[in-house]
Amino acid sequence: MKINNKIAIVLFAGSLMFSGCSDVFNELAINPNQPSMGAYFTSPSAVNDAVVTMYGYIQTQRCLGASGSKTQIIRSDEASSNSDYAKPGMYGADLNASYYTIEQPYTLMYTTASQASFIIETIDNVDFGNQQDLKNAYIGEAYFWRAFAHFYLLTNYRQVSPIRHMPQDASDYVRPTEAPSSVWDFIIEDLKQAKAYLPNKGFWSSDDAGRVTKASAAALLGKAYLYRSGIEHFYGSETTTYYSEAASEFNEIIKGVYGKYELAPEYSYNFDIIHENDANPESILEINFLGDVDNAGFNPGTATSGLAFDSRGLLLPGAGVGYEGVAHNWLYNEYVNSIDKNGFTDIRMFSTLMFDDRKPEIKLHQDAQGNPIRLEGPGGKHWEDLYPETNGKEGFQTQSNALAYPFKAGIKKGVDFSMPIQTNTDGSVKLTGVGGGVKEYVYNQPRANGMNWRYIRYADVLLMYAEAVLNGGTQGEKTPLDAINEVRRRADMADLTSVTMGDLKHERILEFALEGHRFYDLLRWGELSTRFKQLQSEDPNFKKFVSETDFQGFVANKHEWLPIPINEMNSNPYIESNNPGY
Repeated sequence: MKINNKIAIVLFAGSLMFSGCSDVFNELAINPNQPSMGAYFTSPSAVNDAVVTMYGYIQTQRCLGASGSKTQIIRSDEASSNSDYAKPGMYGADLNASYYTIEQPYTLMYTTASQASFIIETIDNVDFGNQQDLKNAYIGEAYFWRAFAHFYLLTNYRQVSPIRHMPQDASDYVRPTEAPSSVWDFIIEDLKQAKAYLPNKGFWSSDDAGRVTKASAAALLGKAYLYRSGIEHFYGSETTTYYSEAASEFNEIIKGVYGKYELAPEYSYNFDIIHENDANPESILEINFLGDVDNAGFNPGTATSGLAFDSRGLLLPGAGVGYEGVAHNWLYNEYVNSIDKNGFTDIRMFSTLMFDDRKPEIKLHQDAQGNPIRLEGPGGKHWEDLYPETNGKEGFQTQSNALAYPFKAGIKKGVDFSMPIQTNTDGSVKLTGVGGGVKEYVYNQPRANGMNWRYIRYADVLLMYAEAVLNGGTQGEKTPLDAINEVRRRADMADLTSVTMGDLKHERILEFALEGHRFYDLLRWGELSTRFKQLQSEDPNFKKFVSETDFQGFVANKHEWLPIPINEMNSNPYIESNNPGY
């Protein structure tokens, strides 16, 4: 059972009802805890309801279920999308302070931090009897999600006014922003507290699969140290780095201090429904989602659609209206050029992209009988079934979206291709969309995807550890070469004999493409501006999938950060100006 089955009920019971794009976020910004919070603190089970609600704020559609996830995925150099959720990542006019996918995650992260503060400050009022371990776990969860919320805010919006405690009076609902160094200190201290209170792996029952542990806190703490070292070097004024601290946190996980974590036997296990949470030895921090197969009304806060992962913007061209995404050709080529030790195309490509696997540059793996293993799309269809040749033309150009023509691949990660084709009772393909004229598969119902987001997995810990050591951090159990080769071996890649930062950066592309990390990799390496400038000059189709006129280009010293939402600008007198360029 996924933990979010419980979360949805708590959101409902707590009267936090969303309705489309209503003004509820404005209300939350004024008082993030409009529901009667005191009602939560009558028993340990009631405290649990309050704790689980924090997960719900993070996982709801308007946070990481749709808006925030597209901010992280499409904003990088890997992909383009024509979805409303993803438009800010296309660097056009919609990247502004009033766009809802920028405003909503911002508000919900602060809501999470506010809820966490209430739990931390109030939990001692509840008698836990001999359940001290459970009480500590709840406290640890509160510290963790407060840190996570501020980490998201800092790495995306830069200007942050931390929620260090629950409001004491009306004046506390608006707070001054603090220097990034102060916010980093706050995040790090909260994660240290979370690590101290949270249980090791194995504490939570199967009914609570997906709840955070000490390893979750250690991994995010190491990530905070790593990100701080790079971001503040290139965009701040800090001269101190924290690579040894980062390496130490990752090393504890590698050593198994908090329980055994290891790479899943198959790379693909990280992107399916069968191997989620406890079924995946690689999962350290997993954002859980439900699936609403019927797409029966959008109302975050209900058990059917509020906590789904909306795959809008990732779906294949021609399969929906306004839902599609494409991968940029440089990423396709990166995989094509990655050949394993047996002469086959990097197996990770087949879990990341949907493409024409009949092309001569693709070296298909073989089954036990020597037959090629074909890449399957929705409904088990191959590329030529999805995109049949028409008038001598093949590929995306046969579809309704002509702008997809120059792209070689669609997006597979984050979309459940195993879902069947949706049919009518007579077996015919169900037609929906504008005028009822678009073929839709169940997979293409954008809120039907219940696939969890493995936000931090063990492979990431290994490569972040290697990065920290390569940058001067103290080495622990493994050398950077050992750590990188461990990741490569799962994909049957030949071992490297030496390793540089260039090797590590390349491996992160192959291992984590389209998982929401790439933008922040480039950010902390100080390479965002040069990378976007390079692609804008080399690729005439870069970020032009929505409209050739919409793309305005990446602007250095502006687009590293999202704008502070206009509602916050208008209501918080302490914020005198928005981020540069907005």
